[in-house]
Amino acid sequence: MEVHHHPDTEHKPKHFKEYFLEFVMIFLAVTMGFIAESIREHFTDRSREREYIHGFITNVETDTARLADVLNFDHQQLKGIDSFLLLAHAPMADNNNRKDFYRLIIKYLYSSTSFKSSDATLQQLKNTGDYRLIIRDHAADSLAQYDSEINGIYTEGAYYEAYFKEIISRLDELVDMTVFNDTSYIHGENFTSKPLPLLNDTAKLRVLFNKAFDFRIITYSYAEIYLAPQLANATRLLAFLKREYDIK
Repeated sequence: MEVHHHPDTEHKPKHFKEYFLEFVMIFLAVTMGFIAESIREHFTDRSREREYIHGFITNVETDTARLADVLNFDHQQLKGIDSFLLLAHAPMADNNNRKDFYRLIIKYLYSSTSFKSSDATLQQLKNTGDYRLIIRDHAADSLAQYDSEINGIYTEGAYYEAYFKEIISRLDELVDMTVFNDTSYIHGENFTSKPLPLLNDTAKLRVLFNKAFDFRIITYSYAEIYLAPQLANATRLLAFLKREYDIK
């Protein structure tokens, strides 16, 4: 009679070393996976940081050009207002004085310009919470400081524009701007010999010149206390970021 031997299906208990080795292998696999993911995230974050800085630099370069343009406008406007204020005590019965009056207001008091930052990168950083990606020494602080300075300029710019509207309102009560569309008064860019409309409301004239004097102070403050320092700050910030991130 044949005797069949059944296979031994019972599992022998594992030794402690086997459990330990399995634990070590699992631990190493998890750890290496975590390290690999951390390295990948690090390189991704540094790449995004550099992209943000590139974008911010481009925005600030646009800002410096715009700041220079607005400053140039303001400097010309200040000179024009100074010339206009020289007429404050001039007899407006004299047609030549009225010609100077109309010439100066159309060129310097009926136009304004304000600075608006190219802030797409800053807005994206704030809206996405990606400020955390800017980790280079002082870089994040510099961006935040720049943003704060821009907001200060906006506050002063709003004051400048509000006062500009006040000047326009005063002018509209006094002058007849339709003369600039009347060839009997204007030929080409020059006034004709036809006398300009009288400016005989002395009370309104006095208010206008006082407002113009105030507007000069506001324009000077806007240009020299806010815009000019910001142009210098922006120029220094560009140099710092390009050096810090080795960007040409």
